Amino acid sequence: MKPRRASTAQDLGAALGSGLLLALALPVLLPALSPDELFAGGWSEPLALFGLVPLLDRLRAASPGRCFALGYLAGLAYFGLALYWLTEVMTTFGHLPMLVALPVLLLLVGFLALFWALPLWLARRLELQLGWRSLWSLPLLWVGFELLRSHVLTGFPWAHVGYTQVRSLWLLQLAALGGVHLVGGLVIFSNAALAAGWGWLRWRGPRALGGLVTLAGLLLLAGGWAVLRLGGVPAPAEARRLVAAVVQGNLDEKAYLRGPAATRWVLERLLRESRAAVERGARLVVWPEGSLPEALPAEGAELGVAAGLPAPLAAELVIGAVGRERGGEARQWNSAFLLSGQLRAQARYDKVHLVPFGEYVPLGAILPWEWFVPPGVRFFTPGEEPRPLPAQAGRLGLLICYEAIFPELARAQVGQGAELLVNITNDSWFGRTSAPWQHLAMSRMRAVEAGRYLLRAANTGVSAVVDPRGRVLAELGLGLARTQAERVRASELEPPGWLSAEVALLDGRTPYAWLGDLPAWACAAFAAGAWGACALRAWRARRQARRQAPLSA
Repeated sequence: MKPRRASTAQDLGAALGSGLLLALALPVLLPALSPDELFAGGWSEPLALFGLVPLLDRLRAASPGRCFALGYLAGLAYFGLALYWLTEVMTTFGHLPMLVALPVLLLLVGFLALFWALPLWLARRLELQLGWRSLWSLPLLWVGFELLRSHVLTGFPWAHVGYTQVRSLWLLQLAALGGVHLVGGLVIFSNAALAAGWGWLRWRGPRALGGLVTLAGLLLLAGGWAVLRLGGVPAPAEARRLVAAVVQGNLDEKAYLRGPAATRWVLERLLRESRAAVERGARLVVWPEGSLPEALPAEGAELGVAAGLPAPLAAELVIGAVGRERGGEARQWNSAFLLSGQLRAQARYDKVHLVPFGEYVPLGAILPWEWFVPPGVRFFTPGEEPRPLPAQAGRLGLLICYEAIFPELARAQVGQGAELLVNITNDSWFGRTSAPWQHLAMSRMRAVEAGRYLLRAANTGVSAVVDPRGRVLAELGLGLARTQAERVRASELEPPGWLSAEVALLDGRTPYAWLGDLPAWACAAFAAGAWGACALRAWRARRQARRQAPLSA
């Protein structure tokens, strides 16, 4: 029995529903519904394992063009819900009217939706032209196109489908083997196998037993791998250990702290928390990105002397601050400084992967950048390469804010000897939205991929300590000012906080740290080859048709 042609309304409903189901498996906070993260317990993750089934079932008898259109619509729903928070950034801090912010968001979401539409379109073409079942080709194509999204136009790998499984911990452990792309590939294969099974039961279509058995086997293997990793200790007994602390200043960006007086006030606020952490045994203290209102000389600074503050601390300190060339503002870096207990700069890491239109303008020499960038945005010079900071406590692999969503940067730090990952960020730009929780989820994926403990210091939450299995050992909440006003007085800020945990300094490598995205690149090569094979088949068909046309005439 062949499936009957679905109505347009059913097709649209399936596409929108599938996109939203997968988005709900990500960390989501909708202020209109709740001030807290929805499904925080992690029970929404299984939605991603079958959320695409309604869409894939509708595509069973569709043309490649219809597959593209419905896949694009599903991508719009997915990225629209996942990235709605960008309007908060653009209107609150970019000072753009909503009438401008919404089209900008739609432009980005429309671009990202292509990376859902293209693998569905190509999988259907392979099925019709070459007889390759999408059950097997779609996961490979999906991984290939997501890898492409990670790199094209400097890359924007936010909300890869693999991140839907971070909070469940079970499938997250696969990231140690193949990174976020392996997790995402299994999510897509689960949907494809279940859709094939549903089609066979409902329409007596092609047998799906092989796909279902394969899925069951993969899930069992993933479960066994998770039991081994989660049941064991995350660090060997002989590994060096230390107590590390993270300080969250709760310095809401709406407070607009500027000038020497503000710098001294911020320093006193953060040092007070740091001393409390040191009294509890911390030997490494981490402050967030952009901790200080004023820039520091890139060549080094004696922070305590400059601010007239008492020293020392009985611990090393990592702080995020703008580094500037001494004697001018010609070049600036978004930097992390390693300070001694005397508050003297010992080393510096400069952010390598800057935020487009937030920290630099792509093709700025030829683009009229004033049209694209709100006033007040500060431009930075990128760092030369990701390299660890040589602290006495151990070699620290720094990831500044946006860099945490790029697995290759964490892997590069580990390749150069990083024993501990440190992610400093300023997520107060995102307000009370999904973004801080999604950012934390991606940081947790980096810890599993790299096989390292991770210290995450956020200006306002979510600060956390994460172990190499992706488990959150300690966490601080958002800490945003409660007022809804456009400007916040210093007295209205939430009190600062800190957390500490014992972490181990590790030097081993996970399989992913060795191989990186090589399997994902193989999937990208498969996608390119499949596209070429379809194009060649179509060209031959057209040539054959032209040859036969005179004979038929």
